[in-house]
Amino acid sequence: MKIKSDKTICCGVIGYGGAFNMGNLHLTSMIKNPDVAVAAICELDPTRRAVAQKDWPGAKVYSRVPDMLRHADLDLATIITPHNTHAPLAIQCLEAGVSAICEKPMAISSRDVKAMIAAARRRRVMLSTFHNRRWDGDFVLLRDLIQKEEWLGRVFRIEAGFSGYGPQGNWWRADRKISGGAIYDWGAHFTDWILNLVPEPIDWVSGYQVKNPEWKRYSNEDHSEYTLRFKGGAVATLTISNLAMSPKPRWRILGEKGSIEDVGGKFLVKSMIKGRQTSAEVAFPKSDWDAYYQNIFRHLRGEEKLVITPESAARVIGVLEAANISAARGSQPVKPSFV
Repeated sequence: MKIKSDKTICCGVIGYGGAFNMGNLHLTSMIKNPDVAVAAICELDPTRRAVAQKDWPGAKVYSRVPDMLRHADLDLATIITPHNTHAPLAIQCLEAGVSAICEKPMAISSRDVKAMIAAARRRRVMLSTFHNRRWDGDFVLLRDLIQKEEWLGRVFRIEAGFSGYGPQGNWWRADRKISGGAIYDWGAHFTDWILNLVPEPIDWVSGYQVKNPEWKRYSNEDHSEYTLRFKGGAVATLTISNLAMSPKPRWRILGEKGSIEDVGGKFLVKSMIKGRQTSAEVAFPKSDWDAYYQNIFRHLRGEEKLVITPESAARVIGVLEAANISAARGSQPVKPSFV
């Protein structure tokens, strides 16, 4: 559904909770674009509703999503709520003819993702996921380095992830039924990156998880990893762990002619050039998270293709879901719903 260039795009957010102040972050990024207005905010917590009204005095603030969708005349709503609510809230918006963006992850099951995509197609409105870190400086550089095949050759191995040691916080993100598991948080960003570094169909995913029995306040696993094999033979491993006293580099990429390793604020690139091994350190460029909403609004105006499509976000959920299923089956390989 194309929005005419002379029409103001009216936007809103669902969720203005205090964690990371994400509601304000989204709205601030939105209005950096021309002819965009913050029209509505929906929040259950009356204390946070008061904060939202103070932050955005020109917006109408609601306590119920149906009321917002009925009265606010929105073009776009961004959903910033716990992971297991993304699908039902997005479908409400889409069925009301309002384009929807979900904070990552898109949802926590492939079944929900399919229902969301079906609703967007039926109502002919946009659906996207806030994978703003597609514009992270380190990822953009990494993608560019990999595409220079004369440096690395064919990439056959990707190792990525975050690790540390200590119990998770006692809130909804640590509740597996709500969050989908620890791997659905930062793992959603990493999986989106991995799937864009190797643009090939997925063969299978194998997952492995460990729960520290002494940390009983929450239900998330404490160590979660998966191995993903692409049809072309490349393999990626992702590790998200708060049970690792010995950390690993955030990125380690192996190619047939060279390698890339994250050494903190820069990549160490090694390559064979004219029979000699050479190395260089390349600093990360700046990130540009506002580029996400720039693309969204240009797409709604019919000026650009959508970068974060629902289909690309769906592949992320397919991998994370398959990792959980595989881990429950003793690490047996599982083919994800979206390959």
